[in-house]
Amino acid sequence: MVAHYCRVCKSEASEIIYDGPIRGGGVGSKTVDGYTIHRCKHCEFVFLYPTPKNLSEFYETSKYRKKFFYDTDPTVNQFEQDHEQNARINRIGVENIRNKIVADYGSGPGLFLDTIVGVAKQTIAIEPAQIYNNHLTSSGHTYYSYGNELLKDGIKIDIAVCFDTIEHILNLQEFIKQIFEAIIDGGFFYLSMPNFMDINKLLLPESYEPFNYQIAHLNYFTHEVAKSILESVGFHSIMIGYLHKYSIDNLLQWAKVGKPGILDTVSVFDNSFNNIFKSEIERLGVASHLFITAKK
Repeated sequence: MVAHYCRVCKSEASEIIYDGPIRGGGVGSKTVDGYTIHRCKHCEFVFLYPTPKNLSEFYETSKYRKKFFYDTDPTVNQFEQDHEQNARINRIGVENIRNKIVADYGSGPGLFLDTIVGVAKQTIAIEPAQIYNNHLTSSGHTYYSYGNELLKDGIKIDIAVCFDTIEHILNLQEFIKQIFEAIIDGGFFYLSMPNFMDINKLLLPESYEPFNYQIAHLNYFTHEVAKSILESVGFHSIMIGYLHKYSIDNLLQWAKVGKPGILDTVSVFDNSFNNIFKSEIERLGVASHLFITAKK
C-alpha cells in the first residue's frame, strides 16, 4: 500500500469524506469495498485510498479498457465518444490549432487527434496502452507511451491537451511537469477532467457517490485545487471553464431511479432546452467536467 498522505502537498492531515462501496468497472459493473475517499485538510485535494496495485500493468495492457469500456476496438470508441470532440474543438478553436504541433496526453485510440490531423502541423499521441500503437501511427499520429519519451527526443510542442486522464495519474506533479517542459514558451495547455462539485453529486449524493467514486479514479478535482497544481509547476494565465456532458435526462434519471441510464424526456424537452440547461449548469460551475486553459 502507498503511504497515507496527500500526493499533492505531502500533508498527513486528511479526513475521510466517503466510506462505502465504489464502482469497480464500467457502467453497470459491481461495486467493490475496501476503499475510502479522503480530502487533504491542508490543500483540499481529494483522493482514493488505498491506491490500487499494479497500475502500470492496468493501463499499459488492455485491462483498463476492457474493465471500464468493455471493448478495445477503436471503432466502438468512435461510435460512443466521437461527439465529445465537438465541445473540445469549440473551446480550443480550430484557428488556435492550425499549423501547430499538438500532443494529446492520454489519447486512447486518438479520437481528438483524428479530428485535427488535417489541420495541425503534427499530431502526437501519448498513450500507455500499447494496444493502440499501430492504430495511432496508421492514423497519421506520432506515438509515444509516456511523456518522458517525448522529452528524451527533444520534441517541443505548441499545444498540449489532456482529456479525462489526469484523474487516473498517480504522480500528478511529475506528469504535469513533463507536459510543461514539452510546451514551447507561450504555448498552451488544455486540460479537462471530472468536476468534484458536479450537480449530480451535490443534489443526489447517496445514490450517485457509489457510482461516481471508482477504482480507476485516483484523484478528484475542484477548480481551486487544479489551478494550484498547475501554478506550482509554472503555468500562468489560467482560465477556469466548465463542460457539462449530459442532458437533463441524466439528472432526472438519477433523481427518479438512482442509477445510470437514459430517462425518456423527448416529449417534454427538446435540443434547445437541453442546450440552455447545459449552458446554465456550466455558468453555475456545477458541470460534470472542468475545462481549463493554461499558458506557459
